[in-house]
Amino acid sequence: MKRVLCLAVSSALLSCASSAFAITDSETNASIPFSFSSPGARSLGMAGAFLGLADDATAAYTNPAGLTQLVQTEVSLEARHTAYSTPYIDGGSAAISPFSANGLNISEADSSNTNPSYLSVVIPRDRWAFAFYRHELARFDTDFATLSGADVGDFRLFPFRSIADLKIVSLGAAAAFKAGDGVSLGFGLARYDFRFDTATVRVDDIDPNDIKVASRQFQNGDDNAFGFNIGARFKLSDALSLGATYRRAPRFDYSAVNVLYSDVEGNPLPQPQTVASLRNVRFDIPDIFGIGLSWRPTDALVVNFDLDRVMYSQLTDDINTLFNIQQAANRLNLEDGTEVHLGAEYTFANMSAPFSLRAGMWHDPRHSVSFSGTPADATQAVLATLFAGGRGSENHYSFGGGWAFKSFQLDFAADLSDGLDTYSVSGVYRF
Repeated sequence: MKRVLCLAVSSALLSCASSAFAITDSETNASIPFSFSSPGARSLGMAGAFLGLADDATAAYTNPAGLTQLVQTEVSLEARHTAYSTPYIDGGSAAISPFSANGLNISEADSSNTNPSYLSVVIPRDRWAFAFYRHELARFDTDFATLSGADVGDFRLFPFRSIADLKIVSLGAAAAFKAGDGVSLGFGLARYDFRFDTATVRVDDIDPNDIKVASRQFQNGDDNAFGFNIGARFKLSDALSLGATYRRAPRFDYSAVNVLYSDVEGNPLPQPQTVASLRNVRFDIPDIFGIGLSWRPTDALVVNFDLDRVMYSQLTDDINTLFNIQQAANRLNLEDGTEVHLGAEYTFANMSAPFSLRAGMWHDPRHSVSFSGTPADATQAVLATLFAGGRGSENHYSFGGGWAFKSFQLDFAADLSDGLDTYSVSGVYRF
């Protein structure tokens, strides 16, 4: 029979489900599908490339400086259906010396959500414009389980079942000022509401006829905080415009508990043992710097190009561990990434209700927590194993269309990749 880890390391092993989508540190889930792209089906159809154009009500969130282009009061509403998969370690084995994760099995849990993702009202006034909006930055839930444990050298990771629910919604206001012919500036302030709940149960599978609960981990948070965004838009010529933005996202606090029910031999403890009970664990949404160029070679065609620098490393700064393995947990990290967006829109303006076709592609960098370097001991090998199944970088492809009527605009779009598919319908009413 394979040996099991000492009690402290055993409690670390029991966190396997958390590592798949919610570890107890600043980055609670490497695979959470944050929606950092611009809201609205029109923008989605152009692969989220919108910073330099920013000429509709979604600019309140994307680049508030663009609001000065609007001449009528607008109400915008978007609904999205998002289908995503969460990778996790599901059995197999990893070698310790030298470390190799090639023998591990990686499964994916499929989930989906349909929700009203964006709502805004824009009121233009001469050189000023004001907007109010609601935006869902993240809505994520999943439920999955392993049927068997995984081996790490001579050590055993027990099977688990884990569920998670994350929701982040912002309510914001934005203002824009036309500072000159071709220069607009914008500022927005938003209150973010954060809700986070996970529960993990790990069982001892040494005796399949007598399954025992080995441990439970819970993470819970219900918090709110303020963030802001600033933007600028420069009209370089009749055909070219440049946009730049910075979004400062807030930090939230949540609590986490790890409770052990059996000893290292799988025998029930006289009473549950709390391995750790943490308060004020930080969930830090990454800040984003963005710059975008919009080129209109003809009245019918517009081409947009955006670069977004996402500060993902903020999520794993000063990682906090539930499992008394801080030195090993410090080897977990998340690197900053650059999103590259390219999209275009062609409008058939001669139709009674002008119709626009849109398409684009963008590169989403890896933003899964990973173990850096080579594990120096068994505990580090455990963490390296648990974080070996993160999703890598992906290319997204988008397409969409829309009709513009006298006072109403209807748009639809899809954004597709291996791990995340998004479908959007949005409407704008002008009066």
